[in-house]
Formats: sequence, C-alpha cells, structure tokens
Amino acid sequence: MRTRVLVPAAGAAAAYGGVVADAFVRGSSVRPELAAGAGLGALLLVVALARGGVILGAALGVAGATYVGATVAAGGNVDATAPLVGVLLLLCGELAAWSLDERLPIRSDESLAWHRGAAVGALALAGLTAAALVIALAAAPPGRGLAWTLAGAVAAVGAAGSGIWLARR
Repeated sequence: MRTRVLVPAAGAAAAYGGVVADAFVRGSSVRPELAAGAGLGALLLVVALARGGVILGAALGVAGATYVGATVAAGGNVDATAPLVGVLLLLCGELAAWSLDERLPIRSDESLAWHRGAAVGALALAGLTAAALVIALAAAPPGRGLAWTLAGAVAAVGAAGSGIWLARR
C-alpha cells in the first residue's frame, strides 16, 4: 500500500521539478524571484500530497505562474517548451490525485492501476500532441507557409489517428 502511494507522489514531485527547472533555465536574470515562487509551490505541493484538498490547485497555479514569469522575463516570445511544461503540469496534478486516491481503504484489482497508468499516459501524449500543434501553428510565419504547416499538422494527426485505429482492431 505504501508503495502505491509513494510512486505517484514521487512522479508528481518530479513533474513539478521539471516545470521549475525549465523556468530556472529560461529566467536566468530573475532567479531570486523564481526561487521564491518555486519554493512556495513546492511547499504547497508537499502539503497537498500530505493532506490533500484544494491546495493541489494552488501548487499547480504557482508552478505555472513561475514558468510564465520566467518566460516573460526572457522576452515573452513563443516558447517551444510550452507543450512540455503543460504536460508536466497535467502529469503533476494527475499523479498527485492518484497518490491521494490510493490512501482510500478501497481494495481494487491490480489491473486497475495499469489501466489508470495507461489512461494518464495517453492523456499526457494527447495533450503534448495538441499543444505542440498549437505552438507549431503559432510559430509559423503568417506571410507564407501557414497553409502548408496546417496541412502537415492535419496529415500528422491523421497518420497518428490511423495508427491508433489500426492498433485497436
């Protein structure tokens, strides 16, 4: 039981650490300010993992705000790592909620954990794909190439969707 609580909690902490690390790499000129936000968010995440409740949302919000602050301080351009940061925040929230759910005294089948892990992984992959598509379209020069970028994105999504459809058959 203890492992079933600690593994998702460790994953949530690692995902949170990835968001903060990206913010620190990006915002090298404002590290003291980022440290305060990162420390507050980490504290909120630890409290949320220990006690549960709505503090988890606040921890994720502080992590997101730290990343946004670092991006604005670095120049505020379209950030290529934004999809990764979004997925890390999604994973942090999902894994923290999973850790909290494992504390309930409800016995479940072992396959349920595998199915839940697969669902979280698929959700993260779908979110990463959608976010990367939005960033790619936002970064495309509007004067030329947007139609080709959109066509390529549609083709890539179609190919991935076809592969998933064929794999399920």
